Amino acid sequence: MTQKAQPLVIVYIDGFNFYYGALRKTSFKWIDHRELAKVLLRGHRVTKIKYFTARVQSRPDDPGLSQRQNDYIRALVAHSEVEVYYGRFKRRKRSYPLAKKPDQLVRIMYTEEKGSDVSLGAHLVWDACHKYMDVALVLSNDSDLQTPVEMAEKTGVKVITVNPHHRAEQPRRHISTDKRVLKRKHLRRSQLPDPVTNEQGGRSPSPRNGCDAQRPANWRAFAGPSHRQEI
Repeated sequence: MTQKAQPLVIVYIDGFNFYYGALRKTSFKWIDHRELAKVLLRGHRVTKIKYFTARVQSRPDDPGLSQRQNDYIRALVAHSEVEVYYGRFKRRKRSYPLAKKPDQLVRIMYTEEKGSDVSLGAHLVWDACHKYMDVALVLSNDSDLQTPVEMAEKTGVKVITVNPHHRAEQPRRHISTDKRVLKRKHLRRSQLPDPVTNEQGGRSPSPRNGCDAQRPANWRAFAGPSHRQEI
């Protein structure tokens, strides 16, 4: 009997949406997205993984912020052959009312990620139109992706969405061909090696100081206070 060919899958990850929804308050930040896709879609063949994010900037209270992101992305690319696409952060001043004195406003510096959702949507539609996959796995609950999801489905591609958020105020917004429920056990089973090794069994060197790509020490515990660039 001829074995049925496995459906080809491209995975699309909205990096910060996934981080804040599924990882920030856990010790599972050293996530291997290729392994996670295999766990969520058994019987499929993952051909590409596209990770959409933006470069964070270190802060005076957290000088290691950008280095942690660099180490993680370097490990993800070396071990799981992930393609990384960068948006940008835009900073602007905004006024907000105080919680206890709503008639008083305070000016804050607001940091907002720009471009990642647009880039993810464009890649999804382009790949679908060129028949690069049978199935698209989208890890995000950003409602701005609904139109690209629908356009991809019209080409005949099956789109499976994963909502990284579990809070009541974060509904499962996408209407897609199918869904997968992300569970804590999936994250636990899908961690990168520590340290990361290359295909030859050697260790992935750091361009910074030649040391191994390994999980940051403070990623082994729960994350600290919330911040829109925290990683």
